[in-house]
Formats: sequence, C-alpha cells, structure tokens
Amino acid sequence: MKEKFQESTQKFSKAIIQPVLFLAVTGLFVAFSAIAKMDFMPSFIREVGSFIFGVVSGGGLGSLSVIFAVGLSASLAKKKAEGAIVGITSFMIFLFANNAWLTLTNRLAVEGDVGLYGTGQNYVMGLQVNDMGVFLGIIIGIMVGFLVNKFGDVKFHKYLAPYEGTRFAYGITIIATIFLAIAVTYVWPFVNGLVNGAVGTMNSMGSFGFFFYGFLNRMLLPLGMHHLLWMPLFYTPLGGTATIAGEQISGAANIWLAQLGHLDTITQMDRSIGFLVNFGASALPIGISLAFLKTAKKENRAKVLGIVVPTVIGSIMAGITEPIEFLFLFLSPVLWVAHAVIYGLGFLISNIAGINVLVGNLFETVQSLVVPMHLGHQYMIIPVFLLLVLMEFGVFTILIEKLNIPTVGRETMLDDLDETASSLGKSISADNAAGLAIIARGLGGVNNIVGIENCFTRLRLEVKDENLVDINLLKTYPSSGVVDKKKNVQIIVGMGVESVKDNFEAYVSQLKAEGKTGLEVSENVVAPVIQTVENEFHVSMNSVANGQIVSIEEVNDEVFASKALGNGYAIKNHDGNVYAPVNGKVTDIFPTKHAIGIKDENGQQILIHMGIDTVEMNGNPFNLDVQVGQNVTRGQLIAKMDQKEIQIAGKEDTIIVVAMENLKGRLVKGNTVKHSDLVFEV
Repeated sequence: MKEKFQESTQKFSKAIIQPVLFLAVTGLFVAFSAIAKMDFMPSFIREVGSFIFGVVSGGGLGSLSVIFAVGLSASLAKKKAEGAIVGITSFMIFLFANNAWLTLTNRLAVEGDVGLYGTGQNYVMGLQVNDMGVFLGIIIGIMVGFLVNKFGDVKFHKYLAPYEGTRFAYGITIIATIFLAIAVTYVWPFVNGLVNGAVGTMNSMGSFGFFFYGFLNRMLLPLGMHHLLWMPLFYTPLGGTATIAGEQISGAANIWLAQLGHLDTITQMDRSIGFLVNFGASALPIGISLAFLKTAKKENRAKVLGIVVPTVIGSIMAGITEPIEFLFLFLSPVLWVAHAVIYGLGFLISNIAGINVLVGNLFETVQSLVVPMHLGHQYMIIPVFLLLVLMEFGVFTILIEKLNIPTVGRETMLDDLDETASSLGKSISADNAAGLAIIARGLGGVNNIVGIENCFTRLRLEVKDENLVDINLLKTYPSSGVVDKKKNVQIIVGMGVESVKDNFEAYVSQLKAEGKTGLEVSENVVAPVIQTVENEFHVSMNSVANGQIVSIEEVNDEVFASKALGNGYAIKNHDGNVYAPVNGKVTDIFPTKHAIGIKDENGQQILIHMGIDTVEMNGNPFNLDVQVGQNVTRGQLIAKMDQKEIQIAGKEDTIIVVAMENLKGRLVKGNTVKHSDLVFEV
C-alpha cells in the first residue's frame, strides 16, 4: 500500500511539473514587458510593453485553471491526445453545469462595489461560477487522467465500436463532471464562509494577526481563495477604519492612499498598513531561487538559472509569484507549508520593525519613498529584506537536502542507454517485440496488466489475477531473474530497466489499440530471444567500508542472495562511511540516494546498495559526496549513512556491492576489513 501511494505521488509530481515549467516562459515575457512599460521608456515601447503584459499575464497566468486541467489530463492519461481533449471539454462542461445549477437554484451572487470579490464566485471564460481558482483545474486533471486510464480500453460489440475506449471514458467523465459541478455549489460556500470568518478575527489578534494573514494568504493560493483574504482587508472595514482630514476611510489600501494625500497633516501611519507590507514578491522568490541553485546538481545549474531568473524578475517587477511558487507548490507540501510560515513571518517581522509603508513589487514599493522616514521607517526595509532572503534560502536548502525533495535541477541524469547497456553481462534487446511478447503473455495478457513501473534495476508489474501469470515463461525473458510476489511481479533487468519499461508500455498500448490481448502469439515467437554473453572483465574490488565482510549469499534479501543481479559481497557492522571499491565513473544515482552505480575502468558496472529496504526512507539517511558523471578513485569517500536513523526505521544498514550481471568472482579476504583492503576479484 505504501509503495503504491509513493508511486502515485511520483506520477502526480511528474505530471504537475509539466505545465509549471511552461510558466517560466510566461514569466520571461511578463518580466520584459513589465520593464518595457516603465514610465521612463519611450511611449511606443510603453504601449507595446503594456499590450504584451496584459495579453500574457491574462492569458498565461489568468488562465492557470484551464492550463492545469489540460496539462494534468494529458500527463496522467496513458493516451495523451485523448486525455487532453477530454480534459478541456470536461473543464468547459464543469463551467456550464456549475453556472446552470447556480442559476436554476437562484444562487448567483450579485456584484457589489468591488465586483464579485468576497462572494466566492467569479467569471471564468465569461461564465459566473464558484471561484475555485487553479484548484478546479487540478481536480479536473486528476479525475480525467484516472477515468481515461480506467475506462479507456473498454471494448464493445462491433456495432457499438464508435463508443468504446476513450469515448466511453469521456461519457463517464461527463457524468462525473456534472455531479462535481453541482456538489461544488454546496461545498464551496461553506469553505468561503470559513475564510471570511478567519478575516474577521485577524484585526483583533495584534501582531500575530499579520502573521496569520500572511500564512493563510499562501495556504489558500492553491484553492484560488487567497483574494478572499486581501480584498476585504484592503477595501472594507474588516481591514480597519481611520479618520483622515475629517473623512472616515475604511480598508487598508484605501487608508494608505488617503494618508499619502495628507502626509503634511498626519502624525502617524495607521496600523492597518501592516497588511500591505509584503516581501513575498521580492525577498522570498530570491531566497527560493538561491536554494534551488544551491541544491541542484552542478551539471543542471545553468538550466535552473534559465528557469528561475525570469520568474524572479517577473515577481519583483510585476508582483506575479505563481511561476516561482508553482515550481514547488505541488511537488512538496512540506516546502509549501514552510513557505507559508515564512511568508507570514515577513508580515510579523515587518510589523515589529515598525515598517508602515506599502511594500510589494518594485513599482509599488518606490512610491513609499515619498513618506517621511519618521512615519514609515523605510530604513528597516533592507534589513528585513535580507533577513527574509536568508530565512527562505536556509529553510528551503535544509528541507530539500534532508528530505531529498526532487526540486528543479535535482533529477537524476542517467547516462545514454547504449553506454549503460554495453556494461551489462547480457546483451539486452529491450525493444525487441519478441522479448516484450514474452512479458505480455507471461503476465496473462494485456488485459491482466494493471501497472507498469520500475525502480533502479527491476521492472515492477502489477496484475489483476495472479493465477493467469506464467512465471516459467517470464523466466525465459533475458533477465537476471523473476521475483514472484503474487499480484506484483518483478523482472530483474539491470541498469537499462527504464528503457524496457517505456518500450513495454508502448507495446501494451499498441496491442490494445489493435484489439489484441497479447495471448495470440505463438510459442515459437516467445522463445528466448537473447543470447548470454560471457563476461571477460577482470574485476578487483576493495571493501566499500570498514567493517565485517560477508558473502553475498548471506544477505537478507532474496534478490541479492540468489545472485540474480550478479556476484559480489556485503559489509556489516561498519561505521557509516562508504568508499568507492573501484576506479571508475558514477553512472547512476537512484533518486532516493540508497544506490549508486559505478562503471569501472574495464567497463564492468558496479552497484553499491546501501541498506536493505532503505528505498522506503526517501533518501533521508544518506549524504552523497558524488554526482552522476563524476570520476572516482578506489578508496574515495562517496557517501555517509545515518545508521541510527536506519535502525530506528527498523531497516538493516548492510552495504551490498555487486558486479552487475557477473556470476563469477570470489572473496579473497574474510572477517574484519578496512576500505583499503582488496576483498573481491574475478
């Protein structure tokens, strides 16, 4: 169950990042157009800048909900084009159904002085609907992806063939979307009421009220409800009331503008202006970007720089923070909560520091210079700015590294498949149709296959009916072995497993499109298609750690103990320091840091596996001193393991070293060893 949840989370993270990365391009246009429309620019340039700014910010950022609906639908659905079509259509059906039900039940909100702000409704593509913001697009995308994958392969009688497959899934989606649209009309007002209630208590909470405002402001962004906070605080008595030049003014933004016009008569700035002191568009994006650069792999930093620079410029110049925030919002809830806390602390610290002027994007902040220093305390802006940059940078860096969060630039960059495959003991032809036919038939046909995933070396397959699986046939596929776990079957492929997974997914999709089950293939076609190649490598390995050496057969893991991956050794009772056993090049690092692949000078692929079942710990106990593509020397410190954390989690800290796909070899030293000792050779 836990493994299934992790796989689902990984799929969602990979899917959500696709539309998010396009926001970086949007941010680039917003940034340059914001500069172009500055007052000192020639009038023609200002007009062009204003035009581009309005078009791109409105169409690219103001339409995030529909962008996420289509992007997620296409990413999550196995049939991408059909998923995108169903996604956009479902989004429109939701809008029309939601509007129609609100109209039918006489619950359309009436516009006030500030439009529909505060009512929980808004205009989306010309229709007045419950205002769910980007959250609506995410729900639609997930729902469409699930339903298309669930019902996209349904087959009917030939006379009903036009309505089968993804068309049938679309029909199911229409029904689900209409029910969702109706349900939202009853659920969302309740959520809206909770937000309005929170706003009503903020002004009575002193300085902590400012923190609470900032924290909720960010936490509500994914729901598209953050405007329900700032709108009443900015423009209604909920944000405060002040008498200025004999006139009673309500709302923080209104009070600020009124005080700007009477700076010669006021003796102090109203406390409500604290709601306008927001470093979220300047200091925090800079801190986030620096953390992304610090934690990215060295070979990816140029790419990360190209992504974050335009987003930061767009944020500082135009106050548009979504491009930088959406790079981690859906990737890690922990990072988002931490960001929300620091966002709130920015308001709290500013209030304590006595800053009483508008702080927002660059142009908003500049107007604060006209306020006398003794009233606005603007001299505190730079110290608070720098403090918040350091806070955001420090917290993000620590969380990303400790929790191994795969933020932009931290993806494992695998070597070219051909280079990796050349180091295998068996010549694996992953795209050979006959080899893929073995897997399909061995699993009981494509209709019996529920899931296709992979880890570092294994193809993980989930089936509906374990009784239809032919393990003996699967063993004829060119692999290092098959692990039978009932409805979960693992084929040990080796370092080229990701390519095998991709090719098998495409093969299964092709069979389904042709109306085949994968059981039609004759016995002679699914005969073994790979010839075993004898390894001619001469392998000599030092101990990977200071400790007690044991034979690989003694390892408490059936895959390693059976030498399904190859021969090698293991180290127990070590001190947590892990050293390179050979001279070579780091070819692979598993995302959870528990496994490192090194190709030695003779082309032999060496796998260093730190701990047993530690893949479930998401990289927390491991601190790596190497990266993919780096050359290492025998005896070089390459990683450290937190043994205490591993033991608390109930895992073994045994380090296993394997000469991949090589069954030869012997231990040349036993008992206690040092990392400088030669312990294994072929």
